[in-house]
Amino acid sequence: MKKVYTLLVIAALAVLSACSSPQAMDEGETYIAIVQPAAVALGAQADGGVSAFDATVDALAQDYGLAAESLTPLSSLRALIIKSLTPEQAEALANDPRIYSLTKDREVHATRGGPPSGEELSEQVVPWGIERIGATTTVAKGSGVSVYVVDTGIKIGHEDLQDNYDSADGFAVVECRGSGCLAPWDDDNGHGTHVSGTIGAVDNDLGVIGVAPQVTLHAVKVLSKTGSGSTSGIITGIEWVIDHDNGGAPKVINMSLGGAGSDDQDGEYCPEVRSTDAFHNVIQRAVCDYNITVVVAAGNEDADASTSTPAAYDEVITVSATNSDDDWPYWSNYGEDVDIAAPGVDILSTWNDGTYNTISGTSMATPHVTGAAAVVLSANPGFTPLQVKEALLANAEDTSSWTNTSGNPHPEPFLNLRGF
Repeated sequence: MKKVYTLLVIAALAVLSACSSPQAMDEGETYIAIVQPAAVALGAQADGGVSAFDATVDALAQDYGLAAESLTPLSSLRALIIKSLTPEQAEALANDPRIYSLTKDREVHATRGGPPSGEELSEQVVPWGIERIGATTTVAKGSGVSVYVVDTGIKIGHEDLQDNYDSADGFAVVECRGSGCLAPWDDDNGHGTHVSGTIGAVDNDLGVIGVAPQVTLHAVKVLSKTGSGSTSGIITGIEWVIDHDNGGAPKVINMSLGGAGSDDQDGEYCPEVRSTDAFHNVIQRAVCDYNITVVVAAGNEDADASTSTPAAYDEVITVSATNSDDDWPYWSNYGEDVDIAAPGVDILSTWNDGTYNTISGTSMATPHVTGAAAVVLSANPGFTPLQVKEALLANAEDTSSWTNTSGNPHPEPFLNLRGF
């Protein structure tokens, strides 16, 4: 359904359903297989105490001659990442009754919209977006909620994040590179740190303040220093979020990234028969089966968001960007798949050099809503992702009287936290 290209993330995530024969199967490609639910009864045990999923993976590896080092089993998602798959193997796997779908991996590319401003702040500033949505008025502040920033990492040691950032407990698909990296999930790009500040910068008289200044932040680094990654990397990161032991606290995922694609189950929320698109299937597992709220960017393509993923999926909360004049920039994606608008132009937040930076994009709007979701869950920890979305929409500001100069339809309401 949706096309997610943020100001700092322009991605090409073309996903391929493989209920039919895979297309363009080049030698040595990487694929994501979703194992048939019937082949993996969760909790079932095969002979010898091996899980049913592991037994299925072992059998597939033996039947198709797949080397162990080429396989990344993701049991919580019933997914299997397979590297160096030949065209013949892919063709056979796509038609194996144990395989629900087979999707070819795609690269993700991030490009920076401009150089960092490197702003030094002598005292705490409330960014205009935080003020506009009423974040400073809330009773709940995000305590008891874990937010997972699936991005370029989060800078370790930043003065305005370190009290809320569990920097000892992160995950990296693509490791941080450079002398300044203090852990594999440190941020060598800046984008993830900026997103994190908007979500949960500490209220500490320094720098800025986030929407949910008492939330716990976790880095899930799936993009490299140059902003490149893969669909399989994002899926691996989501598996880690599902499995991560946070003491049973509510979980929220922020994904200010995405790429080309559409919703193969448009209009269906958590259907009984799940998507054959691996990326969508994984999102459905996270939201519908593991109760994780997922917030994503609508994209900056001046296009209908129905042409992007994950923004097009019904299970996520998709966010457009507005400016301080209560208007939409021309580049913010639009359409029926956009759920809510939030500040996304000239957003001041934390940066990976230890200072602060002002940038724009639906990437910047998304963490406002992610922080808001954390506020809702802080007050209502038993809410499902659907209830979180409904609560935000019920409290949102009507925009029908706004002046819209973008040239595109934007009927979506505006994020409002007053009253929470």
